Amino acid sequence: MIRIIMNIIFCSIFFLPMETFSQEEHKSCMEQKISFDIGEELKYKIYYNWKAVWMGAGTVKFKTELKEIDGKAVFHNKAEGKTFRRYEWFYKVHDVYETFLDTSSLKPVRFIRDINEGGYTKHLQYDFEHENQQAYIDHFLRRGETKMEPQYKSISPCTVDLLSAVYYTRNIDYSQLQIKDTIPVNVLMDGEMYSLFLIFEGRENLKTDFGTFRCIKLRPSLMDGYIFEEGDFMTIWATDDDNRLPLFIESPLKVGSVKAFLQDFENLKYPLDSKVD
Repeated sequence: MIRIIMNIIFCSIFFLPMETFSQEEHKSCMEQKISFDIGEELKYKIYYNWKAVWMGAGTVKFKTELKEIDGKAVFHNKAEGKTFRRYEWFYKVHDVYETFLDTSSLKPVRFIRDINEGGYTKHLQYDFEHENQQAYIDHFLRRGETKMEPQYKSISPCTVDLLSAVYYTRNIDYSQLQIKDTIPVNVLMDGEMYSLFLIFEGRENLKTDFGTFRCIKLRPSLMDGYIFEEGDFMTIWATDDDNRLPLFIESPLKVGSVKAFLQDFENLKYPLDSKVD
């Protein structure tokens, strides 16, 4: 269940294996404007639908702090996913994702993934060296066993990790895009490089518990696999203001569907100017 939750929240969209990196990929890096600030906290509630019945599944919390790595200030963005306590007797989940971002370029400096899903564990860490276009895989453990020895991996100039991809897409200036424009994102995940993209679908209003907001609408295409059907699309609505705050996410699954609602937020960097009532 939490793998579905994290895939939805972390924009795990159409992954295609990538072997080489071209100059065109370097040019595809989108200009960034910081949409978040130190102290920002977001909480999402996840619902799963099966046979017309909606069930609360769990929560995912995001938090931004200021830390130091090798004497340099970095944004520390952390996401923590948990199933609701009433499900823990059956399948207890506690997943933690951490990314450390350069405060000026917003490129990831370090990524940590620490998950425990019903006894299935995975822990990995890698450090980015963007100037050398490589990342150092410090360790990668699955069920306590080494799955990848320490090594360097080649990366493209715009590579992000699974969590920093969320902040990368939040920081894009969508006013420069036309409807149906595609946005490429190169991701290092579990020690391998992938290329993903999402489609800009324009703008529309969305009614929420916080009021009605003008939103940008994004449609990540989904990869055929045990969760998704090929050709299906996830849909994301984010505020059409400088916060680009994801308000609502929905996605079909092979069995049922999933929705994620913003439940609470604190310390946004900008006013919610997109609110219309």
